[in-house]
Amino acid sequence: MRQFVAARVWASVEGPRALFDRARVYLLKERILLPGISVLVRLVGEVRRAETERVYALLSGRLSDDMHQALEGLLAVPEGKRRSELERLRTAPAKASGRVLAEELKRVSEIAALGTDRVATDPVPAVKLGALARYGLAAKAPTLKGLDEPRKGATLLATVRQLEISSVDDALDALDLLIATNLLAKAERAGKAEQLRTFPKLRKAARTMASAMEVLIAAPEATEDRLLSLVEVWKAIEEVVPRERLAAAVETVVEFAPVTDDDAAAEWRAELVKRYRKVQGFIEPLLEVIRLRAVEAGAPMLAMVRTAAAMAKSRRRYSPADIAAHDELITGSWRGLVHRNPDLPAGQVDKAAFVLCALMHLHGALRRRDVFAEGSERWSDPRARLLAGQAWERARPQVLASLEHELEPAGHLAELAGALEAAYTRVLDGLGGNTAVQFVGGRLRLEKLGALAEPPLMKELQALVGGMLPRVDFPELLLEVFDRTGLPADFTHVSGADTAMEDFPMSLAALIVAEACNVGLVPIEKPNVPALTRARLQQVDQGYLRGETIAAANARLIAAQSGIGIVRHWGSGHIASADGLRFVVPVQSLHAGHNPIYFGRQRGATWLNVVNDQVMGIGGLVVPGTLRDSLFILDAIFNLDGGPRPETVVTDTASYSDIVFGLFAICGYQFSPRIADLADTRLWRTNTAATYGPLENMSRHVVRLDRIRSHWGDSCAWPAR
Repeated sequence: MRQFVAARVWASVEGPRALFDRARVYLLKERILLPGISVLVRLVGEVRRAETERVYALLSGRLSDDMHQALEGLLAVPEGKRRSELERLRTAPAKASGRVLAEELKRVSEIAALGTDRVATDPVPAVKLGALARYGLAAKAPTLKGLDEPRKGATLLATVRQLEISSVDDALDALDLLIATNLLAKAERAGKAEQLRTFPKLRKAARTMASAMEVLIAAPEATEDRLLSLVEVWKAIEEVVPRERLAAAVETVVEFAPVTDDDAAAEWRAELVKRYRKVQGFIEPLLEVIRLRAVEAGAPMLAMVRTAAAMAKSRRRYSPADIAAHDELITGSWRGLVHRNPDLPAGQVDKAAFVLCALMHLHGALRRRDVFAEGSERWSDPRARLLAGQAWERARPQVLASLEHELEPAGHLAELAGALEAAYTRVLDGLGGNTAVQFVGGRLRLEKLGALAEPPLMKELQALVGGMLPRVDFPELLLEVFDRTGLPADFTHVSGADTAMEDFPMSLAALIVAEACNVGLVPIEKPNVPALTRARLQQVDQGYLRGETIAAANARLIAAQSGIGIVRHWGSGHIASADGLRFVVPVQSLHAGHNPIYFGRQRGATWLNVVNDQVMGIGGLVVPGTLRDSLFILDAIFNLDGGPRPETVVTDTASYSDIVFGLFAICGYQFSPRIADLADTRLWRTNTAATYGPLENMSRHVVRLDRIRSHWGDSCAWPAR
């Protein structure tokens, strides 16, 4: 029994209550009658303390005296400052600019200089390191300073190791946002403004040239009896447009209408080069501080960036021979900006244009992960986490079994094709009696849905139900739910321990009211009530109210609600709806973006919420900025708080794409988006020999099943990754 509990403590972050439950199940499974409950409680507590102390001792014992002293120095407040060094190092940037990025790179360098990445943490599981890091990142410096050894050293080690990862992510997030919004967006706006400014001059010059061309076109053709000289043509043109004015018009057109193939990007790229000073200061530290690596596709871009960083540091002049190795990446209007700057001597390249060109390539490669960062989490190489070769061959049977797929895809594809053909047939069979569907000019027209009429006696029913509901305050309702479900037990401390606070449910309910109603602590704090003092509320807020505990509490609510009788009449919980809710983010954040449709001139984010057919929120996900929901919809479905696994997922048009359809099908979900503008949507067929009457015009793209089979091949049968 001790070995079992010790193994659970070592490999997980379960609290005493969960360990006790597992130990009780273990005793029942092994048909062990003793020990009793009180003995088992003491045994779990003793083993948990012993294993936790072993983790602390193992991690702290790996620290040298100098490193131990350096980590403890992070808890001190420097003279003249108001916060500790640890607080400064764990503060993420709130906005993106060249200066902020330079400071972030300095922060990455300072954290890396502590050298905690060289400390071996084996065999401590990563989940234990993560739990220690969460506590270290959330607790105040005085609290950490008051910890006993070896817990203090182990906590600081795990915290700084996590900071090494998160600081690199924060720096690259700032770089991405700086390029996307501060550089590219402003350059595009300036380029469009420049185009608008030149339109009147260009239009005037075009009219002048058009007048001359009309005279030239109207000139009589030469015959055998009469030859038309160039002098006569020019004389006729000059009667309409003077030669000097025509020459000026030609110069204007040549100046404002470049002849490159990349005209659309030429304007904003020229404006981007003018912002060279914003990137000159951080491009070299970026490569020195962050270990960038590349796959085969990104290797030329990373080499170009290294050359650009050396050029940005140097003051010498460069010739085309110095950048000849990267000539293939200098395309479109970049070529003219780099090689043909009229302000530079002939044979000299524009260093600023080359550096900006390299930075744009780096930005695109980072987003594609062709270039990635070592020691990062969000910007790491996702391919490194994929199985390949023998590892994939060993794991493939289990993966396919978990997805309920066979080794050969032919059966799965045939099943999808049959379902698609059956759907077309059902639609065709119902067209005769469906007056809401029409085909006009080969296009599908659907009648708009109107409002449903209110059922009889609905008002009486509403009045009856309203009279049955008790009149209670929101906090009283929360406390009643707490008492019926035991919800406060899921709000464990950030260290993993259960709370021993008196009147903890009251403090928790007060904080939930403050968060949900967005009123802050002032309206709910009461200095004469110990559970509602500001110090107690801040303590509970910092230690207990966080994403993982809220998710655990929501799972308990989902299970409790499904046991109510009327809920089973609403649905089985196997149908889920996902939609994005837009919220304004009033504080500065790298992950909030502009969207004039929802936020006006303010920044906002999206909460992707998942609700099942039992009218219960079963999970959600915060989407950075205002990206499309379809990029995150599957993440939200796979990270639900609780409830049965949904079989059908309903979304709106924003969560729809053909790739999402395929991913949901592979993962065993029925994806059912409610698509707006259905007449403009691509429909697919696998049986090209079938005829469906009017439906024949609906299918714009036809995919043959044999083409899919030939693409995957008979031997490969399934994508290895």
